[in-house]
Amino acid sequence: MSTELLARDLMNAPVVTALPTATVAEAAQLMIDRGVGSLVIVDDRGSLLGIVTKTDIVREVVVRGLPRSTQVGAIMTRNPYYVMDTATVREAAELMGSKNIGHLPVLDSSYRLVGMISRRDILRMFPHLVTVLYMMESLRRP
Repeated sequence: MSTELLARDLMNAPVVTALPTATVAEAAQLMIDRGVGSLVIVDDRGSLLGIVTKTDIVREVVVRGLPRSTQVGAIMTRNPYYVMDTATVREAAELMGSKNIGHLPVLDSSYRLVGMISRRDILRMFPHLVTVLYMMESLRRP
């Protein structure tokens, strides 16, 4: 029995998504309404195309002066990093740290989008993680 938490144990689901044709204004409103810092951009079948974060909107639209009617497909990060739902939270955290990213889509074995993990999720879990790992280790001892 492994004592490591998996991505599927920590991920948020369902994922807040948008089509690449959504405008930046629509995307920003959706983020506010749903209380998220990013949107996963999918095609009409729900396949992962990209990701747009609040930072992307500020950097690409506000700073560069693009109109709010710009489609998110034009500013999204294409082919974003992701983790499989069977990856450990440690692996997800290491990927986020090494690539300096704050949000990771989570895919299942069929490469379908099933969740999202953020840096904040991992940080929020840390105090509880220590307790859970201690309890799991004590159960393993005879």
